[in-house]
Formats: sequence, C-alpha cells, structure tokens
Amino acid sequence: MPEYALVAEHFNLYYGEFHALKDLNLSVRKNTVTALIGPSGCGKSTLLRSFNRMNDLIQGVRTEGAIYFEGKDITKDDVNLVQLRQKVGMVFQRPNPFPLSIRDNITFGPRVMGEKKRSVLDGIVEDSLKRVGLWEALKDDLNKNALALSDEQQQRLCIARLLAVKPEIVLMDEPCSALDPIATLRIEELMLELKRKFTVVVVTHNMQQAARVSDETGLMYLGELIEFDKTKKIFTNPSEKITEDYVTGKFG
Repeated sequence: MPEYALVAEHFNLYYGEFHALKDLNLSVRKNTVTALIGPSGCGKSTLLRSFNRMNDLIQGVRTEGAIYFEGKDITKDDVNLVQLRQKVGMVFQRPNPFPLSIRDNITFGPRVMGEKKRSVLDGIVEDSLKRVGLWEALKDDLNKNALALSDEQQQRLCIARLLAVKPEIVLMDEPCSALDPIATLRIEELMLELKRKFTVVVVTHNMQQAARVSDETGLMYLGELIEFDKTKKIFTNPSEKITEDYVTGKFG
C-alpha cells in the first residue's frame, strides 16, 4: 500500500451557510507534486488551506469529515496548530518576505522554535538557500533587506524560510502568479527538486504548469473533486466530460 502524506475522507467545509467543499475524498502520495486545478471559485485554495487549517482564521468556518496527516485527524479541536503549520507549510501567491535581512527571514522560524546557537542557525541558512538555488547568489549579501530582492528571489526566499523549519508538506497557492514566464519555469524546476525530500501540493490556474510539474492532478468544480488521477491521464484520457472540457479549454 502506498504511503500517503494527506488523506481527506468525506470532507466538507462551510463558510456560514455556504457549502464550499462537498464530500471530498482525496489521498496525496508522499514525495510527489499534486496539482489542484479548476475554474476560479471552485474551492482549490479552500481545500489547500484546509490541509494546515488556515481557514480557521476566517469567521464562521466549520467542517465535517476528516483530514488525516501522520495518522491523526487534523480537524479535531486538540490539534496543535503551530506544530501542524510547521510540518504543513504554505507558500502564497505573492512573495511575502518579512521586512528583515535575508538571514533573519530564514532564521525567524528556528529562533521561534528555540534555536539560539549561531553555528546551527548559519547551517540552516546555508542549507535552506542551497535547496532553493539562492546560496551562491546571496551568500555574501545575507544582511541585505529581503524586500530588495527580485520577485522570483523573494518567492524562493519564502520557500527557503518555510524549509528552515523542516516541514514535511509544502503547500503552494498559485506560487507563480506574480512571476514572469522565465521565473515561473525556475520555480517549477524547484518544485521538481523539492519533491525528492518533501510532498508538494500546488494550486494553479496554469494548465501547462500542472502538466509539466505534477505527478497527479485533481479537477475541482463547484466545491467538488470531479476527478483525481495520474496527471498524464487527466490531460490525455480523462474519465469525466467536465475534466475533458476544462483541460481542452472549452470552459473555465
């Protein structure tokens, strides 16, 4: 039996009276890139934010069903959300580095978690920047303000900041929407590199991106997971008419 990083079972989410996610069943394999696609407002980002309970920050949200991570239902009240969000981290649409130095951005999380030793923190900075391909470019400018970096470098830095706290799952919500095509390809290459050690779940409007980087793809529509399968099958021989219409550009 394959190992799964996340498993949703009959998961429902409501914003007040609005039924945003409807009876979702989904298993995300470890060390893969899983893409969630579908038209705007279909529930992709809501599902992504359910995996580390970011939706809890919205008033009136309630859920039914279960989402399992490391064998535990993370929808339960006794879940430690700080620990959950450390292990299931998120990268947002627009880069959001702290207005601090490059070094302080990366060491922020480890410091909060109690790490004080300079040599350990220096090692974390180097390792995290190497993982996102920024070490050679930035190793002599670690005291530079992160806001002075290009958009692509800022997004890579945000991923490095996330990796510094040793997550197991990296959630990406339209991580390339603010980037130009060349920068987008570089972030896609990084996703493929990351899956060697982490599990990546990405929400994207970009069909080509989903086809290029993901191992499995789920199509969402009106809060339902219409189809979930190997990416090649989704794009070449989908089982559902809605999926075929969407990936061929007939709607969405």
